[in-house]
Amino acid sequence: MERRLFRPLPIYIGLRYTFSGSSKDSLVSFISFLAITGLVIGVALLILVTSVMNGFERELRQKILNVVPHLVLVNKSGDFNWRSHVSELSDFDNIIEVSPYTESSGLLYSGGNTQAVRFLGISETHIPLSFSELLYESNLSVPLNDEILLSRPIADSLGVSEGDFVRFIFPRNAFKGVGLNYLKVAGIFSTHTELDQVLAIGNLEQVARVLGLQETITGLRIQIVDPFMARDLGFELLRSLPKGYGFQDWFQTHGNLYQAIQLSRNMVGLLVFLIVAIAAFNIISMLMMTVINKRREIAILQTLGVARASITCIFLAQGTLISVLGIGLGILTGCLSAIYLSDLIHLFENFAQERFLDTSVYPIDYVPVDLRALDILTIGLVAAVLNAGACLYPALRANGVAPAEELRY
Repeated sequence: MERRLFRPLPIYIGLRYTFSGSSKDSLVSFISFLAITGLVIGVALLILVTSVMNGFERELRQKILNVVPHLVLVNKSGDFNWRSHVSELSDFDNIIEVSPYTESSGLLYSGGNTQAVRFLGISETHIPLSFSELLYESNLSVPLNDEILLSRPIADSLGVSEGDFVRFIFPRNAFKGVGLNYLKVAGIFSTHTELDQVLAIGNLEQVARVLGLQETITGLRIQIVDPFMARDLGFELLRSLPKGYGFQDWFQTHGNLYQAIQLSRNMVGLLVFLIVAIAAFNIISMLMMTVINKRREIAILQTLGVARASITCIFLAQGTLISVLGIGLGILTGCLSAIYLSDLIHLFENFAQERFLDTSVYPIDYVPVDLRALDILTIGLVAAVLNAGACLYPALRANGVAPAEELRY
C-alpha cells in the first residue's frame, strides 16, 4: 500500500505560490524575494542600530561616568578639615566612595607646542577606584611631586614621552600673575574617552602647592549607586557641610551627551522601523499580485470543494512563510553583525590607517555594542505583527473571488 506524506493543503499551495519557478509566476517570485530581502535588511539594521545605541548608553554609565564623578562638592576657598568631611560623607547611604581632589586649569608647553589641560591632583591614600584601575592597567602609580601623568592624545600633541619635561603655565590671581612649573612626565595613560583630550594627573599636594594652597583641597569627588539620584543627593549633602561648599553633578557636565544618545537611539530606531514597515507593504503588493494572477486557480479550487476559509489560509500561509524567513534571517544577520561589528571596524581602520572615532569629536574612540535578548524579541514580535496585518487584507480579497465570474468564459 502506497504511503503519502501528509501535507496540509493551504501550506502546500502557499509554498508553491511563493517559490513557483514557472515563467508565468516569475514576477510574483521576484517580488517575494524582494519582500524577504526587505525584511532581512530592516530587521538586521534595527537590531544592529539598537545594539550600538545600547552600547553607547552602557559605556556612558560604566566607562565615562566611572572616570567622571557623579557628584562634585566644590569649595573654592579651600577646605582644611576635609579629612573629617570625607569620613562623615562616607557613612551616607547610596555613596560608594568619597575622594578629595585639587584641580587647576592651565597650559602645558614643550618644544613649541601647547595644550590646554585640567591638572587634577589626587591623593594616594584616597585614590578613586576608577583611577586606581586606570593606573593599574597602565602599570602606573600616583605621581610624586614635580611629576605628571599625561593622556596619550596630550602626549602626542606635545610630542613628549615618558621621562621628558614639560612646563605647566597656570593663572594665579590679579596680583601674582602667571605661574610656571617644570614637571617630569612620569607616565602616559588612556581612558579611551573624551577626557583624554584635557586630563593630566598629578599629586594632590603638588597641585595644591601650584595653586598656593597648604593642606587644603578644592573639592570632593563622590561616586554613588544610582547616578540619576546625584542632584537630590547633592542638596542633601550640602546641609551637612559648612558654608562655602557648592556642588556640580554629572547632568551639568555630561547630561547633554546622555540626552543626545537617547534622542539618536529613538530617531534612528524610528527610521529603521520604517524600513520594516516598507517591507510589510511589499508583502501586501506581492500577495495582491498573487491573488490577481491566481483568480482562476482559486475559482477551480472552490469548485473542487475547498472551503473559503482554506483559501484564506493559503495566502496567510504564503505571507507567514515570507515573514518567518525574512524575520529569522534578519535576526540572524543582525546578531552576527552586532557581534563582529567591532572587529570589522578595527579591520577597516587598519586597512585605511585612520581611526573612524576620535575622542576629540566623539565621547569614546571605539564602537560599543550591547546586544540584548529583550530587544531582539521585541523587534521580532513587532515585525511579525506588522507582517501579519499586511497578510490579512490580500487573504480576505482571495476569499471573495466568485467562481462563476472567473470561469464564465
